[in-house]
Amino acid sequence: MIIRPAKELFLDGNDKAILLLHSYTSHTRDMKKLAEYLNEHIGCTCYVPLYKGHGGKPEALLTTNINDWWKDSLEAYYFLQQKGYKKIYLIGLSVGGILSLKLAQEVQIERLIVMSVPKDRTPKRLKQRLIDYSKAFKQLEGKTSEEIAKELLPFQEMSLHTFETFQHFIHQTIDNVSQITAPMAIYYGNKDDSLYVESASLIYENVTSNEKQIKSFPNSTHLMTLGRDKESIFEEVMSFIK
Repeated sequence: MIIRPAKELFLDGNDKAILLLHSYTSHTRDMKKLAEYLNEHIGCTCYVPLYKGHGGKPEALLTTNINDWWKDSLEAYYFLQQKGYKKIYLIGLSVGGILSLKLAQEVQIERLIVMSVPKDRTPKRLKQRLIDYSKAFKQLEGKTSEEIAKELLPFQEMSLHTFETFQHFIHQTIDNVSQITAPMAIYYGNKDDSLYVESASLIYENVTSNEKQIKSFPNSTHLMTLGRDKESIFEEVMSFIK
């Protein structure tokens, strides 16, 4: 099977701009339906950038890291600023949530929503996530077990250093959430790993926003915007943005 590479998504709308940041090893599909919903129902301009190395063949992720994706997120924010949007809202899922928290510490954000945000991920776990993604991608391409085993070797041989940098970025961002003052909402799924429940509580307790909320969704696993609660989540997001 030929897998088409993902593309960034820009939906033109009113003077409210929403920046939506996807998860690690995924792409703009994480946020596409939510962006379309917000654009249709409240007319917001929605921008879903694609991080470097994401959305295509997994080999592209061998030479990129969290610092590249942070740069992509920052550039996406300034792209909206340069287009004249004065009110920029932010929604991030998983590692997109970490990047959103980092942005909210660095730049002016109108409102912030984060979902399924990790407070920690070990280098080994992050590396395994990349290997699992690469294997699944190659299976979808229809490659044989022998071909897949051979093509996975560069991923298995990757140094843990890149993933240690990744973990440090997560820790540093979580350690500094007290710098966030923008109104914010924190969502997590009851069917996700317990780490994300703990992370949500930690963020909620430490941000200094005067307006903040935390909410769980009973049927949600990790990719909340694609799961069984997505309609409820979309309505909740719309209400918070409005």
